[in-house]
Amino acid sequence: MSTKSKIDKNHLISIIEEIILEDGLSGLSIRKVASKANISIGGVQYIFGNKEEMIKAVLEKNEEDYTHQIKILSKDDTSKYSQLKAHIEYISNHNSTKEFDKISKIITILLQEKFVLESLQNWYKTSLESIDTNTEEGKKLRLAFLFSEAMFTLITLKYIDLSDKEQKDIFDDLKKFLL
Repeated sequence: MSTKSKIDKNHLISIIEEIILEDGLSGLSIRKVASKANISIGGVQYIFGNKEEMIKAVLEKNEEDYTHQIKILSKDDTSKYSQLKAHIEYISNHNSTKEFDKISKIITILLQEKFVLESLQNWYKTSLESIDTNTEEGKKLRLAFLFSEAMFTLITLKYIDLSDKEQKDIFDDLKKFLL
């Protein structure tokens, strides 16, 4: 059996996330991951190679989780805007959960890495370019998308403190008036 199959990659990713949340990116190292996982440095290097690959693994895991949630929320709807509407629903449904809070904190910390920021910028660009703003539906969807992202950012960065009910009411209004 190879070393890769003996080491639980998902467990290591969870440890990496813990380190990022506790110590930031500057505290993340192969040595620290190995120590917390109680495995050799070589084992961590074998799975990830380097610090950048550890960060990419965290991003990939979170992207897979996100994609799974979007698929559930879009209910296999293949209409033009189903993915964006599912994204808005995801933000509005999960904004106040502990797991969502954890993910948003990790992403915020990871934005210090240029490749993470560029990836996120590309995602926003692609998302916005997919909207036909020559139609009323497209104009409303663009506003709803940007508003949901603004709410996500304001809440994540703790710029505003809203109760769960206030958040729900705001997102219900967003969906009622714009979607």
